[in-house]
Amino acid sequence: MRPEEWQTRVDLAAAYRLAAIYGWTDLNNTHFSARLPGTEHFLLSPFGMLFDEITVSALIKLDKAGVV
Repeated sequence: MRPEEWQTRVDLAAAYRLAAIYGWTDLNNTHFSARLPGTEHFLLSPFGMLFDEITVSALIKLDKAGVV
């Protein structure tokens, strides 16, 4: 994994955790996403996970066509 992907994963997981702490969630009916620098890939949370359950390794990587 490239350092840029790792840092994006850490930042996105932290955003999920902060949203959970401050109550900025809609249970599991919303999400945050992040585009990986220099690529056409994105990171999302798996469907069904609550914001306070998201970890760096739980995030899924997909391309703009939605292929995991």
